[in-house]
Amino acid sequence: MNKIVIVNLFAVLMFVACTPTPKSYIVEGVLSDNSYNNQMVYMYGYENRDSTLVVNGKFRFVGSVDTADIRVLALEQFHTIIILENGKISVNMAEPNSAKGTPMNNELSKYQAELSAIIDAAQEEHAKIEKNQNEDDETRQKQADKTTKFYNAKIDTLCTNVFNANKNNVLGAFVLLNTSYYLEPEKLNLLYSQAGDIVRRDRELQKIIKINAKAIQTAEGKPFTDFTIENGNLDGSKVSFSDYVGKGKYVLVDFWASWCGPCIAEIPVILEVYNKYKGDKFDVLGVAVMDKREATLKSIERYNTPWSQILDGGDIHNTLYGIRGIPYIILFSPDGTIVARDLRGDRLKAKVEEVMCDCN
Repeated sequence: MNKIVIVNLFAVLMFVACTPTPKSYIVEGVLSDNSYNNQMVYMYGYENRDSTLVVNGKFRFVGSVDTADIRVLALEQFHTIIILENGKISVNMAEPNSAKGTPMNNELSKYQAELSAIIDAAQEEHAKIEKNQNEDDETRQKQADKTTKFYNAKIDTLCTNVFNANKNNVLGAFVLLNTSYYLEPEKLNLLYSQAGDIVRRDRELQKIIKINAKAIQTAEGKPFTDFTIENGNLDGSKVSFSDYVGKGKYVLVDFWASWCGPCIAEIPVILEVYNKYKGDKFDVLGVAVMDKREATLKSIERYNTPWSQILDGGDIHNTLYGIRGIPYIILFSPDGTIVARDLRGDRLKAKVEEVMCDCN
């Protein structure tokens, strides 16, 4: 019996030793029908772009890579993420999570499918809460916050598990990038601190970590970070953030842009609290970021926003406050301490009402 085991083990070892590591890749894709024949499919990377023609509802990329990399396959409305590594990779463009054939692509698709299921479930729960008119706004907001916390925790667990198995490869970097919006800043930092060199060298992730550090520095309970813009006033004169914040009032600061649809959609909410509480204890300040001055001015006029504005904010929202998306609204206390971040809709109204009731 022992001899048989030894012989079989030897055969397995010989097979593994003689199996060559792939030195090139083949990406084979299919489309839903032949209507895309003779169109180009593009494969995008950070610095690379390749393309190939669709023939008989199929396409093929062939080449080699020294190190695995994240790529996006794109054709009109179809977008699919793959990990480009040497080996044979197959993908169905009609199914976003269909990349398979190599170890990391198999795991990537599994991770994406599980993440999509969590997000879909969260959206379904939020839709139910939104439609439930038997509860008042405050109760629905509490339910929404509880739902968000519950599903973010599930995303945290999924991210952590997949990352722990891929701490030093491109999949680990992708997982941190992809779920960094849902992770608490401290948790993102913790995982990144455990990463290997391949993850740490990812340039997009390095940017996120820098922004994340600013989010931690300007978390709730921390003092405000000041900045000055030479032509930031409406009349083109110099203005500082500290001209408004830390001056004895609660200040609701809206980081926004004229081209941002959700920013415009939030204006009625901000206007409601502004009209209700404006005075010697409360004010609103808009900070226009990533926008052209002319467009900002036209938007202010069009929507008749009555509160003060700082223009030409550039990217100060992420370089100073760790904000990655707008609108992003922060409430500051009279001494400039950050009371609450990322306020929107009913949660915004509830938080302002809370602090204003306390200070009366």
